[in-house]
Amino acid sequence: MFLTKKSIMKILLLAGIYFVLGSGCITVAIVFVSLGIEADLLFWLGGIAYALEAPLILFGRYAEGKGEWINRGNRLVRNELNPAEFIKEYELLKNSEELVVNKPSIEVLQLVAIAYDSLNDRENALATADEMIAVAGEKKKAYANLVKVSLLFSYKKTEEAEKLFEETQKLKLDFVCTALVDAILKSDRAMAMGDYKLAEARNLKMLEQTFPKLDNLGKLLVHYGLGEVYENLQDNEKAVLHYQYCIEHGGKTAIKESAQSAIDNLR
Repeated sequence: MFLTKKSIMKILLLAGIYFVLGSGCITVAIVFVSLGIEADLLFWLGGIAYALEAPLILFGRYAEGKGEWINRGNRLVRNELNPAEFIKEYELLKNSEELVVNKPSIEVLQLVAIAYDSLNDRENALATADEMIAVAGEKKKAYANLVKVSLLFSYKKTEEAEKLFEETQKLKLDFVCTALVDAILKSDRAMAMGDYKLAEARNLKMLEQTFPKLDNLGKLLVHYGLGEVYENLQDNEKAVLHYQYCIEHGGKTAIKESAQSAIDNLR
């Protein structure tokens, strides 16, 4: 949650407008009643305006403090494939003297971790994953752990990944975490353990998936994963095909350079 004085004032201003509207409706309604005029609708409108104040404050806090940065991260990291720009903007915000509330949410931190990972900055990606775990409440701890597990397996830190993976699966997992466990088993862990056929099947299924539709980063990661799969299966022709996709569509990520390096080694 990031809130500046300006954003707090915007939230309070919006709530104030609804308070004024509600008070205005109630006042006019009272005047109408004193004149013998029916005013039930105005009383209802005034009550609705009052009732909306608290939800508007909560929504404003989310939109200003979290939603804006989730949207920005999804746009820059996952769609425009410009992770360095998102990290730059995030660091500027986090160190801003204008911040009144400086508590990064787990959702924003995940996007930061993904940004570092797509730049092949493994140290900062894991450090951000640790920050996610530190700020996660009891309900989100399992999810934060699994994000780190995924990174550890992809970095071939298998022993550390397995230990945290086993510990996390003993926790109470919600639907999202259960789906993430399945994805890790069939992708990052499968690759780390050398089960390339399982990883191939999962990635091919992801490419055919129509809902939810893969974003640009998702496509890039799936193609790179297939490139690694076929390289390990010594099917160089297919590996080059998928690596070439990464070169052509890699944007400003390190995946583009990694794919080019992989092709050079294959040739």
